[in-house]
Amino acid sequence: MHIGLNQLRRIINRIVEVHGKPDQIVVELARGLKQSEQQKKEAQKKIKLNTDAAIKRSEKLAELGVPDNGANRMVLRLWEDLGGDVLKRFCPYTGERISAQMLFDGSCDVDHILPYSRTLDDGFANRTLCLREANREKRNKTPFEAWSGNAERWAKITANLKNLPENKRWRFAPDAMTRFEGERNFEARALVDTQYLSRIARQYLDALYTKGGHVWVVPGRLTEMLRRHWGLNGLLSDNNRETVKAKNRQDHRHHAIDAAVIAATDRGLVQKIAKLTEDHVEHNREAFAASVPPPWENFRDDVRSRLAQVIVSHRADHGRIDPAARKLGRDTTTGQMHNDTAYGLTGEHRGDVPLVVTRKPIDTLTSAMTDKIRDPQLQRMLRVATKDKQGKDFEAAIKTFSAKDGPYQGIRRVRIIEPIEVLELGDAGGAPYKGYKPDSNHCYEVWKLPDGTFIAQVITTFAAHQQTTAPRPHPAAKRIMRLFKNDMVRLDNSKFGPVIATVEGISAATISMVPHTESNADQRYRKEKDDVFIRMNAASLIKNGARRVHVNEIGQIRDAGPHNSR
Repeated sequence: MHIGLNQLRRIINRIVEVHGKPDQIVVELARGLKQSEQQKKEAQKKIKLNTDAAIKRSEKLAELGVPDNGANRMVLRLWEDLGGDVLKRFCPYTGERISAQMLFDGSCDVDHILPYSRTLDDGFANRTLCLREANREKRNKTPFEAWSGNAERWAKITANLKNLPENKRWRFAPDAMTRFEGERNFEARALVDTQYLSRIARQYLDALYTKGGHVWVVPGRLTEMLRRHWGLNGLLSDNNRETVKAKNRQDHRHHAIDAAVIAATDRGLVQKIAKLTEDHVEHNREAFAASVPPPWENFRDDVRSRLAQVIVSHRADHGRIDPAARKLGRDTTTGQMHNDTAYGLTGEHRGDVPLVVTRKPIDTLTSAMTDKIRDPQLQRMLRVATKDKQGKDFEAAIKTFSAKDGPYQGIRRVRIIEPIEVLELGDAGGAPYKGYKPDSNHCYEVWKLPDGTFIAQVITTFAAHQQTTAPRPHPAAKRIMRLFKNDMVRLDNSKFGPVIATVEGISAATISMVPHTESNADQRYRKEKDDVFIRMNAASLIKNGARRVHVNEIGQIRDAGPHNSR
């Protein structure tokens, strides 16, 4: 569960209000069980090796006349990782040798082998040293995506792979992105940060509530074993994966199961498991965990019944639009007002929608974009060059076209024209000269018209910041409801029956919600087509008794009942 320390304090304060001040607090830390003596020795040995290596790098930097700082030591470490032999340290993308003198003269870049924007992996294993021009050429692609189509270049790359460590070598494979997604999810990559924050949370709670000595921790590894052996993983079903051996993280209530296990764990149990770990008896540790009986006979059934009553609290962020702060540029909203791409205004329209232009790198074109190229002659020639080609063949045809002799030889960008509703910006004289596409919606409003029909009006984030308020859809219209992203909505009926849901997305036609227990709904839909979305328009919301409800930090609901839409 991702919460800040202030939110953690609010939760504990709410519990104190309802149940009184606790005698003790038990916290689960995101860490493994106690290390054995051998593991401690190996850790100390590794620390010493790393320290000695850092000292040598500092000496090398002094020899090169370069400042001794963390960034420069990292460059040296990446250079060393290119190979054990100084004379065989080659750029992994070109096969050209990188000498020590090239490290800090602007010739080299530090690159993420698998693009950071697609993996969020900033670990050492995903970084390498390369020539600057190769980094510019690679752009936001994997090595295979960037150069596998060039047989000569790819041969140089694969020939050099033997000099790289295995944890970097596999990232050059055709299935590198698939392997990355399967083996290292975001939670695993963030574990070290979580461990540190867990320790800080423990110290914070100790200082606030127990004056020292009454906050103790349960290792996450122990919680996992007991949860599994007590059969609690199967309480939350998931159609897309096995949940008997692993908990279902797609349901927020897995935190409640962890809390039940933590509450049933005492100090003696933690000490027994830790002792088995020290004795190097992994199978005995599992066997011991399997032998620990549940706290009472019907523990699993009781946890199941309590899970059915859990209401997950979601905190919506409505932003702050302060007219006084707005003049100083300090007000905030929940999203960007517009995206980063600037569009040129042509003054032409397709229907009521303006036609705008933007530049695209020619190597990012798709077959669908060729029909949007503004230059008619270039459009015709590209259609001929790419006819009946898709995927890699299409990309190769584009490269061949831009390389061959003719009026477009060496072309790098093309102008695309398309109809897009944009926010127009004016020059010093007030004349519009460029536009930006709105990037997010601020809220979703349901209005009742005089004829009894219900319509939706979406307020964009950009419009919410304007000095004037949004016009009513009709002078006599009555606003029934206003919903923001992450607001909680009770529905008397839906495809899941009566449900409390959270707002996930807002569009002009519909508002998208998911049951309050669901997490990562958008990612699951894109990857697995696991559709847990509830999509409704304004009339459907009213028909199904939709109303905004408030759920506090410990799951208490405040519901004013269905709206009076008369």
